[in-house]
Amino acid sequence: MRFVVCGLLLLLALVLETAGVPGIAFGGVKPELMLMLTLLAAMIMPLGEAVGVGFAAGLAQDLVVGRFITLHAGVFVLVALAVGLVVQRFYRENFLVRLCCLLFGTALGEVMYLLGAASFGLSRPWTVNLWSRIAVVSIVNAVLGTLLYRPLARLYRRLLDHDELVKRTG
Repeated sequence: MRFVVCGLLLLLALVLETAGVPGIAFGGVKPELMLMLTLLAAMIMPLGEAVGVGFAAGLAQDLVVGRFITLHAGVFVLVALAVGLVVQRFYRENFLVRLCCLLFGTALGEVMYLLGAASFGLSRPWTVNLWSRIAVVSIVNAVLGTLLYRPLARLYRRLLDHDELVKRTG
């Protein structure tokens, strides 16, 4: 059941991110919802499940975009792995840990995507505008993800309880 709900959340984030809902743009920058859900999964779920969520989210985004297939998937897997390992060392319920993990995880994901795209031949100049866009997207994702952490963690715990109940009762 938790995998179905996780898939539905990823589908909702993919639709909101690609459909271009103008209400979720902050300062001309839309949040990276798929990356944010991957980072939240890395903070909430066990590491193996979070990497699986990152791969599924990245592959779904790659299939929608239609170029550099598996680039997003690889970036999301690596970012989920990095954030998952960092969060294991710290108290994940701390507000600052969540905020910093989302902030630096989003920035790391954006830079890794740009480096991967450059390795495929799509290079962009590393100007101040690019760095400011990465900073704004990181801040937006950090604030939005920090607000969504508790409801998603509560939902995940309920789904774990439901799965355990189904497993015990048959």
